[in-house]
Amino acid sequence: MESGMEYIVLIIPLVLLELSLKIFCIVKLFKEGSANLSKGLWLVIILLVNLFGPILFLTVGRRRDVY
Repeated sequence: MESGMEYIVLIIPLVLLELSLKIFCIVKLFKEGSANLSKGLWLVIILLVNLFGPILFLTVGRRRDVY
């Protein structure tokens, strides 16, 4: 039974990291908008595609204003 608890202790930080990354990306999406797809589609991608959805948004989906 203790081996199950060891796995849970290892998984909790990863879940918290992924959750915080998703929240960060959702806030960025609604504050700054997106460059190439609609907000609704990016929201679905961020929420449903684990880990790669938020990373994909940060690399190609963010709107970058050039000053």
